[in-house]
Amino acid sequence: MHRSVLLVCLLLSACAPDPVKWDSENRTDTPVPAGSRLTLQGGDLPAMAAAWTPPRLPSGTPQCAGSLVATPARGDTAFAAWWAPRADSSALLVVARSDDGGLDWRAPEVADSTDKGHTGCGRPSPFIAADTTNGYVHVVYFMLAAEGPGVFFTHSMGGGEMFHSPVPIVYGERASASAVACNGDTVAVAYVDPNASTPQVWLALSRTTGHIFESRMEVSPSTVQAARPAVAVRGHRVAVAWLETNRNSGAAVMVVRAGRWQ
Repeated sequence: MHRSVLLVCLLLSACAPDPVKWDSENRTDTPVPAGSRLTLQGGDLPAMAAAWTPPRLPSGTPQCAGSLVATPARGDTAFAAWWAPRADSSALLVVARSDDGGLDWRAPEVADSTDKGHTGCGRPSPFIAADTTNGYVHVVYFMLAAEGPGVFFTHSMGGGEMFHSPVPIVYGERASASAVACNGDTVAVAYVDPNASTPQVWLALSRTTGHIFESRMEVSPSTVQAARPAVAVRGHRVAVAWLETNRNSGAAVMVVRAGRWQ
């Protein structure tokens, strides 16, 4: 059922004009550390920021090494997400909350228990974002669901408790990295297409807090290899970044595109 609904959405979005009007693109060969986040600063200028590392890591469930990601939220609140391996080589997606800036953590909540894969910890890390306006928590990740593998989204409207059923962003076989950004009811997900022969970055947009992603569009050109997607959104402004590698020369640059969501 999910596949049929997603196919209809993709067909409709393919017939509609691009939802974002791009007005700037910056390229730099300055190395950007993995895990960096894209932000929209004063004047809506996109910039890369170093990933936030909590002063103390959460515990309470096993953790796949290197899978933990964390983000500050409102005030002293912070959230972390990671993969917890299970005995059958599937994994749980778990989220923990801190109310003192990452010094102490509540017991982790299971955000998604539906993974059917058997790759253990051999999977991309999830990505987590917290909305400072409404306190919602959003997570994107790649997993093998009962209906097939792909990039999925889930969110909590209760401060990191009671996560909603996962929403498929795209189905595809290749394990792919993704990122999420939020601003009120607006949610943006950047991801590497798990179906393209040459890795490309796509953007999915929601005006309904991620309950439905109404628009999807290709962002990076098909002539280059794209990796490390990042995304930021503020008001009607959206920015997407990726690491672009020329297939012939092997040269890599960081590309940031920004525009207005129409």
